[in-house]
Amino acid sequence: MGGDNSRAVLVLTERPDDYSRDLGRLGLKPHFASQVSGLLDRLQDTPACGFVLEVDRVMHAKRVERDHLLKVVGSFPLLRTMRKGEDNVLSYLDDPACFATNVKVFSPRRVRCHARVPVRLTGLITHEDDQAFAQAHKTNLLDISANGGFAYTHEDFVGQELVRLRILELADPAPIQAHIRWRKPWGNPHTLPGLGLLFVDIRSGQLDELVTRYISPPESEDLLKKDC
Repeated sequence: MGGDNSRAVLVLTERPDDYSRDLGRLGLKPHFASQVSGLLDRLQDTPACGFVLEVDRVMHAKRVERDHLLKVVGSFPLLRTMRKGEDNVLSYLDDPACFATNVKVFSPRRVRCHARVPVRLTGLITHEDDQAFAQAHKTNLLDISANGGFAYTHEDFVGQELVRLRILELADPAPIQAHIRWRKPWGNPHTLPGLGLLFVDIRSGQLDELVTRYISPPESEDLLKKDC
């Protein structure tokens, strides 16, 4: 299985058949996603050596997802493509052979992230333009990772793409900007209402504290290293 993924590349496209033969001929194993969000999700569990991005699909993605993707791909080999004409003919903007050479000497990696862990953190959440938190709603974070978490709230922020979040237990409870990835409305059986959040603007000190105190506390790591 590991060898199967050793030359994996993540491809952003709605038409995988246009790539399979070309990339296979170059000795690469493509993993496809039609949306930027799906591509980033793939990278969490697929060690990849490069990206193939259709430029027009990237440009039509949501701004926060596009910005996040562009930060990620900066450290990977990249092959850009474009669709042309009424028939959407595929055109390579970079040399596929050169891309394959770079991929084959690149160490496979995932996006640096942590597994979600259950927490009980108190917070306030409001829409993006509410700088003073004058219309904030009470919330609790019920799980968290270095990338985001699940905020328990009855407010679904319809029509909003971004929210501002304060986590009151942090030493620095400054607002964190977060992107709403998905919503769970109130009323679904056996399901808590809330928002799946992706952190898009969080201070390094806040992230360090979340990781150190809640996601991978030092005492847990030390216990694993102790001799019995």
